[in-house]
Amino acid sequence: MFKQLEILSAEQHGHLKLTAVEDFRFTAELSQAPIVFDEIVEAAKHFPIVFPTGAQIRPVVLLGLNRGRNSFVADDGRWRAGYVPAYLRRYPFVFGHSPGGGSERLTVMLDRKAPHLDAVDGRPLFDKPDQGKDGERPVMGRVVHDAVAFLTRYQEAADAIAQQMAPLVEQDVLVERDLEMYMGRRRANRITGMRVIDRERVMALDDDILARWSRDGLLEIVHAHWQSLTNFKRLTG
Repeated sequence: MFKQLEILSAEQHGHLKLTAVEDFRFTAELSQAPIVFDEIVEAAKHFPIVFPTGAQIRPVVLLGLNRGRNSFVADDGRWRAGYVPAYLRRYPFVFGHSPGGGSERLTVMLDRKAPHLDAVDGRPLFDKPDQGKDGERPVMGRVVHDAVAFLTRYQEAADAIAQQMAPLVEQDVLVERDLEMYMGRRRANRITGMRVIDRERVMALDDDILARWSRDGLLEIVHAHWQSLTNFKRLTG
């Protein structure tokens, strides 16, 4: 998704502005995108939600049947769904690790190839100092402050999702499934390497567990996941 990541700096990017470009072709090769807890219910209205196999449990929305193809991006870049995952809304900014900064030190980076960046039109990434203050360097503009606030909220939510989903693993309600997609009588694709929440296993849980999940909001997530599986037909559109 990111073509040319660079650490944001006034020296390199002080002349750039952020434009309101509704062009999602930067996601054209994404067939899935991770989502966080608070957006699952809304995302479930538009995309199938599954849990890829692996050490950590993290829900993703499926964006296409084939690797490297996003069914929700039109040829002209328009987004063809009613919701845009936060993972994509970060663009063209992202947190990264600065060289020598240590594993806990994050820095703001941007995709220099993003069509959202322009030298003429848009909101400036950096504010220039007032006249008469030649010794002062440009400072981050409001657009960057807003981006950093969004990145921070997203990072916190992304860090929390594994723990929020942990009860699904503890109660062994996730099962691996292969899904075969058909267009008419012809098989379009087979999706492997994913897990879904098994309805029978959930219904067999003790009432006290289900009550706790209801209070924690996890039961709503379970039902949203089940409902999202009806969206597979949208991937063939």
